[in-house]
Amino acid sequence: MVNQNWWITTLMIKEHKYCPPLTKAIKCDVLIVGGGFSGVSAAAEFLRKGLSVVLIEKNIIGGSSSGRSAGFLTPDSELELHQLVRRYGTKAAAEIWEAPCRGIDRIVSNIRTHDIQCGLLQQDSLFLGLGAGGKEAVASERECRESVGFTDQRTYDVNQLKGILGAQGYTAGIRYGGTYGINPLMCLQGFKDLLVENGMQVFESTEMERLEDHTAHTHAGSVTAENIIIAVDKLSASISPLAHEAFHAQTFLSVTEPLTDRELGILFPSGEQMQCWDSKLVYSYFRLTGDNRLLLGGGTPITTFLKDAYNNPGVIKRIIKDFRSHFPALNDLSFIQFWPGQIDVTRDLLPVIAKPPEHPHVRFILGCVGIPWATFCGSFAARSILGEADEDYRKYFNYFSNRRHFTLPSSLGKVIGKPALFSLANSWAKFYQVDKLRSHEETEKEF
Repeated sequence: MVNQNWWITTLMIKEHKYCPPLTKAIKCDVLIVGGGFSGVSAAAEFLRKGLSVVLIEKNIIGGSSSGRSAGFLTPDSELELHQLVRRYGTKAAAEIWEAPCRGIDRIVSNIRTHDIQCGLLQQDSLFLGLGAGGKEAVASERECRESVGFTDQRTYDVNQLKGILGAQGYTAGIRYGGTYGINPLMCLQGFKDLLVENGMQVFESTEMERLEDHTAHTHAGSVTAENIIIAVDKLSASISPLAHEAFHAQTFLSVTEPLTDRELGILFPSGEQMQCWDSKLVYSYFRLTGDNRLLLGGGTPITTFLKDAYNNPGVIKRIIKDFRSHFPALNDLSFIQFWPGQIDVTRDLLPVIAKPPEHPHVRFILGCVGIPWATFCGSFAARSILGEADEDYRKYFNYFSNRRHFTLPSSLGKVIGKPALFSLANSWAKFYQVDKLRSHEETEKEF
């Protein structure tokens, strides 16, 4: 296997607009820092709103976490619905779940409206239980979806799973629709072209080095703006102390050669493609691309929580070996490329949207695990600047504010280390945490 992001490989066959680095001082109404799904979704909200908008990205647009992802458009990321119900209760869980669902609707609508070529595929989601605990998780997920009011879910026992998935070793599954798969890097590059065509200034290979009031300084230039949205992964503490709220989870992805018709029939016997993941704490996941390649990803409990990036192919080889144990008839699949990626998360696995009191013109977006969550948060931040997000503020301040209740304080990371703190907080949030909600009257405006 070659250590190379497959999405970069696919990008080489299509021409996109060249956006050179910033080399001068400029001014605008809105500056967006970060060209992932949060930043690009924020920029999309300003289309044809009569404001001058600048977007800067230290890599190419989509070149960091967003463009290294598996391209799942599903509300599930690190948390299943039943885990949110345990933490917040049915009503609040339904509100939270609505955020990524709206993110999916927004991005799919924009892809279709603007004809963004990014391998959009409608693929149902299939959560697979492992062992007795996984079977219970599937049953709990079904009950919680029903309690929230969803009606499209279907559950499968061991024998029923054989009709839709050519696997062994899974104890149960739950499936629901309204979810999709995309080529995330091609999607973001397509949106970049759209932004530029609509008069926005986009600068790639342009990293913000420091922020001084309304001005973001880069190596060779600066941008002064009335409002600033900072939507970057791996935020530097020199930019904001909010960097201590961001943790990093590492995952690995791999891709095969195109599957034959026989192999496709083994993987999905019913002919219906799905995006799948299992019930392990550090879960494995897979789906098909538009050209029938298998994407397979996952990690290990140790490497997931490491502070620094880990590139050893031994991790993905173990994930492939585990996949083959579930799909022995696909033992000969040839995996040709793999790549690692570190995604930003928070202690309780929900995103953070913050407007520092000392800098009310700045909005930070942190820890968006999953494209739909990032899309919603970027849209929310932009609409709050436009004065169009009051209803969402009332709904989401409890869940996404950086001043919400956290079971373990970030200061604990100074004692035991951020990786250890994140490992503890991640496990607690997934399996045990019950959250305390504040009334609206108890808080000041926090976003």
